[in-house]
Amino acid sequence: MAPEPEYYRPVPLNNDPGRAGYTRAPYGQQPYGQQPFGGGPGAPAGPPVVNLVGGRSLLLAYVLWFFLGWLGVHKFYLRQPVWGLVYLFLGGLGWSTVGIGIGLLFLVPWALLMFLDVFTMPFRTAFVNASIARSAYRR
Repeated sequence: MAPEPEYYRPVPLNNDPGRAGYTRAPYGQQPYGQQPFGGGPGAPAGPPVVNLVGGRSLLLAYVLWFFLGWLGVHKFYLRQPVWGLVYLFLGGLGWSTVGIGIGLLFLVPWALLMFLDVFTMPFRTAFVNASIARSAYRR
């Protein structure tokens, strides 16, 4: 069997400044994961903190639910466009045909969904905010 080419052999990268774990960081910066000045009380610990910018507000979601719930605006706000269209269809068709009696067939499921949103909105808002934070952390 032929010997392996040289470029297949692993090469230690201990002194490579482009490497993440480089022990001699430039300009007095500490490599990630090491505590500056011996890890004093002001030293950062753990993973970096991600400030959530563009998160969804639970209060605003409830305000949208209260005033524009029949249009499904709160569902669009919480990144559920298909459910927003369902609310728009059920609420619009229900309220427009309630005068002839057919509207109750659409308004009963719409009212049940609106009632369930009161309890599920905090979980959905937290899920959307966690998704936004994960996507910001990956960058």
